[in-house]
Amino acid sequence: MRAARSGERGSVLIVVAFAISLLLGFSAFAIDLGYARQRKVQAQNSADFAALAGAGVLRSGTPTAAEAEAREYVARNGFSATGADVHIPPTSGKRAGAAGCVQVRPSEQFGTIFGRLFSTETLGVSARATACASPGLGGPYAVFAGSTTCTPAVSFSGSGRTINGGVHSNNDMKIVSNGTVVNGDVTYLAGDAPAGNITFNPPVDNPKKLTAPLAYPEVFDVDNYAPGGSKALKALSQLKYHYAGAVEINETWLTLNLLLNPLTKTIAPGLYYTTGNIHLNGNGYNGQGVTFVSRSGDIHINGNNITFSPWDPDGLLVASYKNQPSCSAGQAVIKLDGNTHSWTGVMFAPNGPIDFSGTNIVSSLNGRLVGNVVQLSGSNQTITRSLAYEGRSDGFELVE
Repeated sequence: MRAARSGERGSVLIVVAFAISLLLGFSAFAIDLGYARQRKVQAQNSADFAALAGAGVLRSGTPTAAEAEAREYVARNGFSATGADVHIPPTSGKRAGAAGCVQVRPSEQFGTIFGRLFSTETLGVSARATACASPGLGGPYAVFAGSTTCTPAVSFSGSGRTINGGVHSNNDMKIVSNGTVVNGDVTYLAGDAPAGNITFNPPVDNPKKLTAPLAYPEVFDVDNYAPGGSKALKALSQLKYHYAGAVEINETWLTLNLLLNPLTKTIAPGLYYTTGNIHLNGNGYNGQGVTFVSRSGDIHINGNNITFSPWDPDGLLVASYKNQPSCSAGQAVIKLDGNTHSWTGVMFAPNGPIDFSGTNIVSSLNGRLVGNVVQLSGSNQTITRSLAYEGRSDGFELVE
């Protein structure tokens, strides 16, 4: 019996010794893992700073200079400059292929101290960051067409039109009108200079042909206006968020939701959002402090004596993000027609045409028209670039 008990004590000692060794091994390995976590954080910081530095240079410099700046910042933050991947434009993520963006991916392999006990001789860390040069909101343009393929991207017809602000086309420009006055710089990329019965102020070097397309002067993000977005939450906190789902926003929908006074045609202020269409057809609509946004539908407003001003503090009045590949204004995603309107704010359609027509308009638009294609028709229109919505100056920002 004494021999048996002695043998049991010996077995227990072996088990305890093994458990202690295993515990010490795991504890030691945790040191390697802790160091890896620390280097992971440092790698992300290195990526963030390097991407921002590269985007800062890219605003006015070359991609080569931006890459060199990014690699220098990788090295400043303790990682190998040559071992980092720098892509201009980015090759992955939500800004893949986007011009004006810099993506940086530092990485590192290091030997373990205690991981070798578990046959893990090296550990690796990596991170990724993307920063983009951001254009200022607004810019000098009252009319801006971003299409590089539609011909013409900007077209004017009619008579008696005054534009107070610049006009730009990323392709050609067709102006067939009588008595058009443009008080601002006119720039274009293709075709002949617009000519005819047009007065350009300033008259020197105006209009001007550019050699490279310009980025959209507006960067309104549709997700900010969708449920859960920053603008949506702001409107919701004011009890002014009006969400229609996929339902068309029209006079019937507004009336049923107690958002339109049918006698005065006054529309309740706030942010209106739908994935469907927004169609208003009638006279006398009055919306002070309203912003209409459609993710994938058309916005057509037709009638006389209509007065709208924006809820959005950045000046967005109407926006359609519908992807409409047609270059024809007959397929316009934003179509405005009628007489004696007073519009204030920005009209934004980055993926489709805008058709702005009508006659005898007292104050046609105090804001900006920014679309893939922009067509103006009618007479006695005045479009003025609003100074009330200057937005932000150009800069650069970390996007992921």
